[in-house]
Amino acid sequence: MNYTTYFRNSVCVVTGAGSGIGYALSEALLGAGSSVLLVDVSESALSDASGRLATHAGRFHVVVVDVAIAEQVSNMIEHALHHFGRIDMLFNNAGIGGTLPITEATIDHWKRIVAINLWGVIHGVQAVLPAMLRQGTGHIINTASIGGIVPVPGQALYNTTKYAVVGLSESLRYELEAQGIAVTVVCPGPVASRIWGVPILGPRVDREAPRNAITAKVAADTILRGVAQKEGIVVLPRSEKWMWRVYRCFPTLAERTLRSIAKSKDREGLAQRY
Repeated sequence: MNYTTYFRNSVCVVTGAGSGIGYALSEALLGAGSSVLLVDVSESALSDASGRLATHAGRFHVVVVDVAIAEQVSNMIEHALHHFGRIDMLFNNAGIGGTLPITEATIDHWKRIVAINLWGVIHGVQAVLPAMLRQGTGHIINTASIGGIVPVPGQALYNTTKYAVVGLSESLRYELEAQGIAVTVVCPGPVASRIWGVPILGPRVDREAPRNAITAKVAADTILRGVAQKEGIVVLPRSEKWMWRVYRCFPTLAERTLRSIAKSKDREGLAQRY
């Protein structure tokens, strides 16, 4: 399917757009003819993204936003409306990783990951809904994770936030459909990006993506195809879709695998594959 016609002349807001999936989505959307507001907490990442997207100058703006702060997210939406006149799609993509044994988790870890991964999405939904309801149309795309549909051991904090994003998205998909607003939740497996070196708390560490990680460009292409078809849940890549189906349809088999991960001496390494 050639999905570019769905995005041509659309106005999109993408959070976490300075790198990884967010940048790849922004680049693909601009290539398809969209106007895009690139949003990230890192000014340097946005500056780098702007340079790489220079051929699309005039069709994108950048704004530094911490999605954990509701006022900044509201201002982000107002910025997009002021410059573009409307918002057709909001990609709530910003997030952090979180492989951490529950025995090592502190309340500060919980507050940090919930503030970004869950409240960041809630802030985006709450801020954009009035505009989309006035328009009578719109599409909200929330990035969750395979960890939002399969509870991989060693990622209790991360999974909690991503399960919540899936639940929110699926609820809104049915609630908002009659009002012309589509909702899609994206559940990727490992994607090569900066997220692997960013802990919940503390400075960035030197950590490479898992060997089975797909590129952000491949992820963005799959995501946009699913969005263009208005799929409710987009799971990627194919191997993760298979794992999700096993978890749903063959729970006994899935439980054996998850228990083996939980008991493994390399539990952290296995968990990081997801």
